[in-house]
Amino acid sequence: MYYHMATSNTDTQIERINRLKVVLVEQNRTGKWLAEQLGKNEATVSRWCSNVSQPSLELLVKIADILNVNVKDLLNDSNR
Repeated sequence: MYYHMATSNTDTQIERINRLKVVLVEQNRTGKWLAEQLGKNEATVSRWCSNVSQPSLELLVKIADILNVNVKDLLNDSNR
């Protein structure tokens, strides 16, 4: 798993690393559709969309190509 832990005074939270779910919604696409395009299990894509796990860099590039966006559009800005 690739995620960054952000701590607060009250508890530990997983920082949202990717924007995959947001981009899919913006394009009126579903995780099921993306899973089919990638030949992946729908549960795997669901874990990416919920930031439980992250796709490899190679897959992220492929996802960006399928969605016709820049890879940077799939990532949250760590400076926010």
